[in-house]
Amino acid sequence: MTTETTFLAPCPIIEQGAAVEALAALIEMFGQLPGGYIKIHQPVLTIPASLGLQVDTAQSFELWRAALGIAPSGVELRATSDDCVWLQADGVFHGVAVHLTGFNVPLTAEQANTLQDTPAVVA
Repeated sequence: MTTETTFLAPCPIIEQGAAVEALAALIEMFGQLPGGYIKIHQPVLTIPASLGLQVDTAQSFELWRAALGIAPSGVELRATSDDCVWLQADGVFHGVAVHLTGFNVPLTAEQANTLQDTPAVVA
């Protein structure tokens, strides 16, 4: 019996250029917003390069969410434990997909999961 692992060929770094340019534009336009952990993902198959921004608080997340024009309805609340409750949302900036994550949400996992199971209120 033979087991073979297939790896994708690495793409040239130039293919991450659009994400780098989007990051530079974010810094130029929103340089006063809180910094965070930044990831630039390489393209995979047909998915172009993308940008990830992780911030340390729900307040920082909200500032970035508003700046990126992501609707509040696009925000997801996630929890794996009381020590790991976070917000996440996806948007697009300068044609590049941006994945925004905000950690240290002041809720327990039970509270977060209860909120997820609560039907939305229609105004």
